[in-house]
Amino acid sequence: KEMNDSAIDVDTIRPLSKRNAEIFRAFKNNLKAGAFPPIKVVHDEHFGFSVEAMVVMPPHTLIAEYVGEVVTMEQSDEIRSDSLMVLLNTGKRESSLIIDPTRGGNIARFLSGINNRSLVSRRKANVRSLRFDLDGHVRVALFTSRRVEPGEKLQYDYNAGVKGKSLEELAESGFYDTSNFF
Repeated sequence: KEMNDSAIDVDTIRPLSKRNAEIFRAFKNNLKAGAFPPIKVVHDEHFGFSVEAMVVMPPHTLIAEYVGEVVTMEQSDEIRSDSLMVLLNTGKRESSLIIDPTRGGNIARFLSGINNRSLVSRRKANVRSLRFDLDGHVRVALFTSRRVEPGEKLQYDYNAGVKGKSLEELAESGFYDTSNFF
């Protein structure tokens, strides 16, 4: 937690507005009280686990905070997870932080990724991630980017925010090769 300082991220990590911080805190309190978003994990023998909406979800519906074990990017080289998320990017592998949801994660780890090299696949994305500052620390929230229908899979671009970077920068920033995603 002491390494997670939003002021040292190479990108500008903005704090939530006062109203959005209230909404986020209320969301977290609702989770503690047992009130969860209307989503469920499903399993398909061909595609594995994914998450589906149970009801109509309007745009900007908060789905989850991306949580798990926080390790440095350098330490993440030894992790065999397909669900890593960049938390803090300092530009240095020894101080940039990655979230590994393998142990201590939540439903967010089961959201499906899209093939961001395919226009057809990119159009399927219905969730976005947002890194934000809350009390000086970076957090990651996932929310719907458009109306989502009941039974629709929740999908997002694992590589959102890395457009325009060189291959070296992509490798350093936790880029996922999504060319094999549907």
